[in-house]
Amino acid sequence: MNDSSFEQFSFLVIDDDDFSCDIVSSALNAIGGTRIHCAKDSQNALSLARQYPPDFVLLDIYMPQTDGWTLLGQLRRLAPNAAIVMVTGSSTPADFRKSMDEQADGYCIKPVSSMIMRKTLMGARLRRQAGHQSVH
Repeated sequence: MNDSSFEQFSFLVIDDDDFSCDIVSSALNAIGGTRIHCAKDSQNALSLARQYPPDFVLLDIYMPQTDGWTLLGQLRRLAPNAAIVMVTGSSTPADFRKSMDEQADGYCIKPVSSMIMRKTLMGARLRRQAGHQSVH
């Protein structure tokens, strides 16, 4: 998967912090992502996921009202083929383990570079595809 191949995918970035949304969006732009939608809360995120079914979801963990782990389950039901990557400022092993237990396809620590974003997205997509093949 080269950088230009990310043009074909739709991205949903969910983070309550505008600056973090901008940083993640910039990293996605740097690897060829062009169809990027940002949501600041769970209600907007679910609405955007219905309107623009994402191939990738980049999801913050700690947000007001609904945390990322709860939203992950809701998004998984709404967009079962989407690769969901937790993008968070938390580097604690417990948050990583919980994210994997909740069936996240990847995990990035903010701030994230375009190189790390690219590798994480490629791995997440492979894990999501492998997960679907083992289910069907």
